[in-house]
Amino acid sequence: MKKNMNLPKQIEFDEAASQLLKKLETENKRIRDFFIRSYKGLPTSPEMEEETYNYFIRHSLFAVAIITSPSSSVITEFFYGGLPLSFPIDKYVFQSKSGKAVRARLNTVERELPKIIEKYRSKGDVLIGNLGSGPGRDVINVFSTHYRDISNVRAIHIDKDISSLKKGRRIATIKGIDHMINFAEGNFLKYKTTKKFDIILLIGVLCSLKSEICIYLLKKIKSLLKRNGCLLVSNVSKKMLEEDPFTYFLMEKIGNWKLVFKDEKELEQIYKKAGYNWEGYFTDSYGFHILGKGTPRFYF
Repeated sequence: MKKNMNLPKQIEFDEAASQLLKKLETENKRIRDFFIRSYKGLPTSPEMEEETYNYFIRHSLFAVAIITSPSSSVITEFFYGGLPLSFPIDKYVFQSKSGKAVRARLNTVERELPKIIEKYRSKGDVLIGNLGSGPGRDVINVFSTHYRDISNVRAIHIDKDISSLKKGRRIATIKGIDHMINFAEGNFLKYKTTKKFDIILLIGVLCSLKSEICIYLLKKIKSLLKRNGCLLVSNVSKKMLEEDPFTYFLMEKIGNWKLVFKDEKELEQIYKKAGYNWEGYFTDSYGFHILGKGTPRFYF
């Protein structure tokens, strides 16, 4: 196996990773040794690759989720605590900085979105488009906490995964705000609407995409926004790779889940090249996710 050039040269393990390796040593020393060799970029055999893959399938719900549904909401639901944590690998991923940062990203959206909504609500009705929403916990939680009795705030969640939308509808019903959200199955790039959005959320969609593709996507969805609308986009930052490389190594090793890390300057350039005015950014409490804000530029 060739050394992963995405990973930094450091090979130190933090406390959480060290605890996982100790646990694996008692359960399967061959798997533990494979992890270490592979992480260091040392040669490994195809036989050990296959043995490790099969070990993941038998000993990690996270592995099953990432292999069968890569980049889907199943993964984020895992981080939100929707799956039991009886396996050491699952416990490690959940307790890692990267795992905590996914939950922190949700908290950040829940903190910042009401501020944006209020800016637009002062001018009238507010319609939010949650693109690639999965269940849409972020908007559901914001609505149930801040807008339960407000009549002029609505949202449409758009996702290709019907099971995620059904889950979102159940959660919204339980929280008593299902009348405020429509759930639309389909590709958001092909979504047609006669009423444009005041706010668009694109959370966790760009993380695995190169900048050129991100620019294309943002250009395509610009027609869904009102002229003075707000686009809120997240992307995983380079700080995650710098501070938690072992978790990303596991993500790649388990399910070939590759991310394209971008800093705030790169995200700003994506906005500008896609035809948006950059209005700044904020991050989760770990700094692992950058959330940019912008408004569309129209020339006619």
